[in-house]
Amino acid sequence: MKKIYVATKIRGFLLELFNDSGVEAKFIWRQGNVYETNSNLKLLLGNLVKSGLGDHLGLIQRIKVKNNTYDIAFSYNRFLNTKKKYIIYLENPTALFHYCLKRNNTYLGRIKIQKYLSDPALHSIICMSNACYKTLSHFYAIPNNVNVKRIYPLVSINPHSSIEVIKLKSARDIIKCLYISSNFNLKGGREIVEAFKILRKKGIKNIHLEIVTKMGTLSKQILGELDSIEGVYVNDFNYTKRELQQVYNDSNILLHPTRQDSFSLEVLEAMKAGNVILATDLYAIPEMVTDGFNGFLTSPRYRFYNYNNLPNPEVWNNRGETIHSDYIDVDIVDFLVKKLQFLNDDRSILEQMAINSFRRASGAEFSREYIINEWNSLLNQLK
Repeated sequence: MKKIYVATKIRGFLLELFNDSGVEAKFIWRQGNVYETNSNLKLLLGNLVKSGLGDHLGLIQRIKVKNNTYDIAFSYNRFLNTKKKYIIYLENPTALFHYCLKRNNTYLGRIKIQKYLSDPALHSIICMSNACYKTLSHFYAIPNNVNVKRIYPLVSINPHSSIEVIKLKSARDIIKCLYISSNFNLKGGREIVEAFKILRKKGIKNIHLEIVTKMGTLSKQILGELDSIEGVYVNDFNYTKRELQQVYNDSNILLHPTRQDSFSLEVLEAMKAGNVILATDLYAIPEMVTDGFNGFLTSPRYRFYNYNNLPNPEVWNNRGETIHSDYIDVDIVDFLVKKLQFLNDDRSILEQMAINSFRRASGAEFSREYIINEWNSLLNQLK
């Protein structure tokens, strides 16, 4: 069995793949390299890497692999310096040059990127989404010998969920909404609060909300507002995987009106539990959610990506004045209120959309069988 050395820091969702018994290889990684949210130190270092000086120097990180007791190397969003074949799993094309839109167009940046792409050790670039896959060529001239394909993240089935469970929870008097994010404002938390204030003013009290976020990031004002809304509950971002699966299973609707996203794992996890999705139409989200089929989509005030899934420089390079600024998107508030009322009033549509979510997330290219087969096929190509 091949040994695959994970040479970079990785997001926790990749452990689903690494630990799956169906994978015909053994992944080796350090637990200290697994993260869900960025530490303050990483954010500080990231700001230095993304500075204008980094653009001038054409700074492109390439991680040297010192461990030689493996057959293949695995990277998440980074180039590697290794004599053995390696794979990059990529969330977004800009990740390879640190999300800095000028970096790949500088003289030094272009030279380094093309050098690293032409490295004979680079075997494959595996994109997390079609949005990533279809825009890769906009940023890079990929050599013919580099294999490029798309494999969605592996998200395991929810052991608590079934069609019967979905039917039962859709018929409950109480509709349970769920919002999960470590960054409350950036993922649409303020708009959700305003929407629930309006629902209560309308006398609609049977639509409840559980918020899962980092409690320490919430201001006293927001906490006070949340505490004053009947049927709204706030919990810290510290659930185990099993506990979170139960939370998803108990919910009817995931609220995800995000201002910035590449691939939203929360959307796919919620779909695995038969949740209807109310979200913005950014990047890979429409690959999971079809408007009117298993949820509803809307456009945010500021488009972090344009409709071709390319970075919008006016927003991307001015986040403090746009997506990070202190505003409430009233159109999103109106969207949430209207769609929640609609789904509350017509439970047959709520049920059918929830079943559609469950079936889509359980089959085809999101299924465990398909994803594992794709990885095994790729790994078997590597000698």
